[in-house]
Amino acid sequence: MSDLLIRAIHRTLNVRIVAAIATEVCQDAARRHRCSPAAACALGRGIVGSYLLATLTRGGERVTIQVQADGPLRGINIDAYDDGLVRGYPLAPQECADRRMDRRQRLADLIGRDGVVNILRDVGLQERFQGQVSLVTSEIDEDIEAYLRQSEQIPSALGCELIFDGEGQIVRAGGVLLQAMPDAPEETKAVLHEAQHILRSGELYDLLAAGPQTPQALASLLLGIYGDQVEVQDQRQLQFRCRCDRGRIEAMLGGLPDGDLDELIGEGKAEITCNFCAAVYQFDKDELNELRRRKQRVQN
Repeated sequence: MSDLLIRAIHRTLNVRIVAAIATEVCQDAARRHRCSPAAACALGRGIVGSYLLATLTRGGERVTIQVQADGPLRGINIDAYDDGLVRGYPLAPQECADRRMDRRQRLADLIGRDGVVNILRDVGLQERFQGQVSLVTSEIDEDIEAYLRQSEQIPSALGCELIFDGEGQIVRAGGVLLQAMPDAPEETKAVLHEAQHILRSGELYDLLAAGPQTPQALASLLLGIYGDQVEVQDQRQLQFRCRCDRGRIEAMLGGLPDGDLDELIGEGKAEITCNFCAAVYQFDKDELNELRRRKQRVQN
């Protein structure tokens, strides 16, 4: 089943819903960065969580999530876009390789308990909103939920889970976000509180572990007796894709100080690796000399 995200509402509760199955995206990200299972879990939670935030509005939004902490995994850096594309990387992809992930994972000791989560929301039209909160539980998804409560002051329930096999490979990944809209009725508070309990008690993990699921099934789990009233507004396919390309890397090299570019020419080659997607761009001596000549023409 292809990765899929839905945006939905529940009219009775006046709640907006985003739910996603992102197994293939998380598998691709882990493979690109050669992640240990622990690093893949942290990266996957960040990817799914960033999708849930980036698709809350109707269009043109990009969300950047940065988690920085003092544990061996150190944190993650994710960019997600409302069109279903995402890119991201773990800060320490090979750390904690001995930690098994074939059960419900607790990441706090691996991420580190002293740190922050930075969230930048670019909603287009040159509008950007940035917030930072201290890590609350260091489980990434719970900290994104805490950000929504503390920084944006919106009652929310958010959870992301990854399922690993005995070999440390991702077999399923998904997440769901419920968020109260203005003028939500009183019972919505109780539903959100119960949804938070469902997420923290592992019921979302158990649902994903039981077999392939749909985004609608994840939303219904959190809504309990209201789960059959989910009204899907739109959906989109999900994909790991970086914005980097050879032209941008050439422009970056061309912008280096003359001495740095000459040093690369002296070495006879340049190899640039994109942090976000691990793509490698190679330039031989002739290509570097051409970049140097172009730069001289512009300077003259």
